[in-house]
Amino acid sequence: MSGIFGVINRAGIDEGTATTAYYGIFSLQHRGQEAAGIAINNNGTFLVHKRDGMVADIFDEVTLNALGGTCAVAHSRGSDGIIGPDGIQPVVIKSRVGNIALSCDSVILNAEQIREDLKNQGAIFQTSTDTELILSLLSRNRVVTDTTEEALMKTMKELKGVYAMVIMTDDKLIAIRDPYGLRPLALGKRGNEWMVASENCSFDALNAEFVRDLEPGEILSITKDEMSSIFYNEEISQEERIKNGKVCIFEYVYVARPDSVIDGTNVFKSRYEAGKALAKLHPCECDLVIGAPDSGNAAALGFADGLGVTYGMGLLKNRYVGRTFIKSTQEQRELAVRMKFAVLKEAVKGKRIAIVDDSLVRGTTTKHIIRFLKDNGAAEVHVRLASPEVKFPCCYGVNASSDKDLPATRMTVEEIGEMIGADSLGYISLECLKEALGGLICDTCSACFDGNYIAGKVE
Repeated sequence: MSGIFGVINRAGIDEGTATTAYYGIFSLQHRGQEAAGIAINNNGTFLVHKRDGMVADIFDEVTLNALGGTCAVAHSRGSDGIIGPDGIQPVVIKSRVGNIALSCDSVILNAEQIREDLKNQGAIFQTSTDTELILSLLSRNRVVTDTTEEALMKTMKELKGVYAMVIMTDDKLIAIRDPYGLRPLALGKRGNEWMVASENCSFDALNAEFVRDLEPGEILSITKDEMSSIFYNEEISQEERIKNGKVCIFEYVYVARPDSVIDGTNVFKSRYEAGKALAKLHPCECDLVIGAPDSGNAAALGFADGLGVTYGMGLLKNRYVGRTFIKSTQEQRELAVRMKFAVLKEAVKGKRIAIVDDSLVRGTTTKHIIRFLKDNGAAEVHVRLASPEVKFPCCYGVNASSDKDLPATRMTVEEIGEMIGADSLGYISLECLKEALGGLICDTCSACFDGNYIAGKVE
């Protein structure tokens, strides 16, 4: 996944728009650590700064001061296999109807078919990215429609897949959430500035007010004068649109920051409740419960409280190493794991340790952690996972894209436990995980656990 952010000053003045975009996307760095960028509208001229690396390394005070304007879109890219500057967003084009800048978090399943159709109509592509494809389709549709919103609706009807987008035109900021609501997207406000972001943790960092989540299939348009929405599923009621939404369940398991609230569910609380449920399903005799930092910590606290066992520190995390889950190759993931964790020897020596992690996808990280703990004196290491077995490859860009990467497709729980070197292994059930999502106003996509691909598969 990636992080997307957009901001518009409805008073038409520059109150540090670029800096707002910077802190907005900085707060979403956990969603993507490969590259980042900001595009800003400076009186009809679109300025862009983007490159590989972390947000804080790409922008400095001089750069941000040079990016003057009243509307901006930003992006923090996850690992999508695209090498070089072609895959860095936002992407800016000049169309027959004006400038367009796009940041998107997407997987377009029928991308190849659309690309071939557009080529046959004379379109030229420089990259293989979804972003360029969407912009090409939008540009074509904009010529035959009266408004950008109509062109976007026409574009959505041609796309098969999942996405969240922020689009900047010469006079608008537009946010789009796919008809399934699989990708999260939220609306916020601070004074004259209205914002959209992948997660509302961005608003907290900016001392902005969280207004609401976008509805599935919503196209939200914000200008100086008005704010309006049209909907992909306009024939059904708002209540039905929201209820039928299918937000990705892995947002709550791993992807989202714990201080975010997505579609009514507090991420930290849902992870804590999953840990408590896990303690009932798979208790164990242990002296200390620790979390696999950082995404396992909330579930570990719930597991410890559920067992009535001490929760403590056993692992230290190197904050300067990114997420191992989103590294591009297995070799990169293994090297990152070795650099990422250190064991607190005195805390684990001679003790039976229960370590709670958010999930086990390939098993690389968990296997190394167990070895580290035992090499540093842990008597036993019991592993508990706050998500079910990942049995199906995800074609929506969340985890492994091939079943050969997933031990759960070919091994029993006992065999996986033996493979990673655990003294015991237990997973939460999908039913209990869903029950932990208290307050959720919609349904979830759990294709990686149950094989139900709600948006279809790659054509």
